Amino acid sequence: MRVRLNSQTGADVPAPQTTLEQIHEQLLAQQQGWADQLANDPAAFALLEPQVHQAFQQLADRLVASLLAHAAQQPALQEQAKKK
Repeated sequence: MRVRLNSQTGADVPAPQTTLEQIHEQLLAQQQGWADQLANDPAAFALLEPQVHQAFQQLADRLVASLLAHAAQQPALQEQAKKK
């Protein structure tokens, strides 16, 4: 089974370790932006908080897709899929 990002023709989901590395890089960049935004306008916290939660939800979705793609390559899951 192939698991892809965004569509049936999108890029294959990377391995969990690669996904975690990408998430780490993205969080470092976003964290700086969030910190800058708060430094410039502390009152922006009310708008920023939901953005942070949404970003983490999207990152969690990426990791779950990566774990699913990894599990789909394991013989036990492939055997289960053949039985259905």
